[in-house]
Amino acid sequence: MKKKKSLTLLYIALNILIILLIGIFDPYISDIGQLLNRINYLWLLGGIGAMALYWVMDAWILQYAVAGIYRRESLAKAFKVALIGQYYNAVTPFASGGQPFQIYYMKKYGIPVGFGSSSLMIKFLIYQIALSIYCLLAFVFRAGFILSQPLLFFVFSLIGFLINGGAVFFIYAFSVSKRMIRGVILAILKLLHRIRLIKDLDEAWERIQEHVEDFQRSIHMVQGNYAAMMKMGLMTFFQLTCYFSITYFIYRAFGLNEASCLDIVFVQAFLYLAVSFFPTPGATGASEFGFYGFFQIFFNKNIIFIAMLLWRLITYYMNVAAGSLIILFEGIGQIFKKSE
Repeated sequence: MKKKKSLTLLYIALNILIILLIGIFDPYISDIGQLLNRINYLWLLGGIGAMALYWVMDAWILQYAVAGIYRRESLAKAFKVALIGQYYNAVTPFASGGQPFQIYYMKKYGIPVGFGSSSLMIKFLIYQIALSIYCLLAFVFRAGFILSQPLLFFVFSLIGFLINGGAVFFIYAFSVSKRMIRGVILAILKLLHRIRLIKDLDEAWERIQEHVEDFQRSIHMVQGNYAAMMKMGLMTFFQLTCYFSITYFIYRAFGLNEASCLDIVFVQAFLYLAVSFFPTPGATGASEFGFYGFFQIFFNKNIIFIAMLLWRLITYYMNVAAGSLIILFEGIGQIFKKSE
C-alpha cells in the first residue's frame, strides 16, 4: 500500500515538474500575473462546471449499465465509483487502474464481481464506440486542420484512432466468444502461476469460473437491446462533449471569440486521440506538449502556457483531488463501521 501511495505521489510530482519546466522556458512567464487578472472567471467556472457534468454523466452511465444487467443502484453510489475510477485512471500508466478498483468498490456495495466487471466492460465498449464515431466526425469535418499540422500530429491522431477502434473490435470479440474469454483468462492464470503469484492453479480457475459465467450472461442480456445501447451511446457522446468543451470555456475566459466552439471541441478530440496511447499516468508530458502543438493556432504565444495550465488543473488535478476525497471519506466510513 505504501509503495502504491509513493508511486502515485511520484506520478503527480512528475506532472507538476513537467509543467514547471514548460513554464520556466516559456518566454512570456513574466506576464502570468497580468493574464490572471484578465481572465473572465465566469467562463472559467463554466469549464469547471463542464468537468463536473462529465463526472455526473459518467456516474449516470454506470448506473444505467448496472441496472441493465443486475439491479438499480443509487446515483450517489455510482458517482462515488465513477470518481474513484477517474482517480485511479489518472494516477496509473495507460489509465489501467480505474476498473479494478471500481470492481472492488462495487463489490463492497453488494454488486457481484461478475456483474460489476460486465457493466464496466459494457460501459467501456460503448465509450470506445462513441469516441471512435466522435473522432471520425472530427476527421471528416476538420480534415483540413489536421492535414495542415505537422505530420507527427496526424500520425499520433491516426494511431490513437486505430487503437480505439481496435479496442472496440477486441472487446466485442472477447464478449461474444466463450472460448476466447476462457482462453485469455486461463493464459493469465497460468502466467501468474508460473511466476508464483498463484499457488493452486485449479483452485483459482474454479473460483473464477462463476465470474466468467456472470460476464457471459450479462453480455447476452444487452445483446440485441439496441435502444439501451443507443441511449448509453448518446449519453456518452454528451459526456465527451462536456470534456472536450472545457478548452473552449478557457478560450472564452481570455476574451477570445474568433474560433467557434465546434472548432475547438473537434481539435480537442484530435488531442485526446493523439495522447490516449501514451503510457504515462494522465498522459503526462504528451498532454502538455500536445496542447501547445494543437492549440497554438487559437491561443496567442503569451497566453498558451496559462491556458494549458488551467486545462490541466481542471481535467487532471480536479480528477485527482475529487477522487482522493471520495476514497478518503470511504476509508473513514469503513473505520466507523468497524468500530460499531
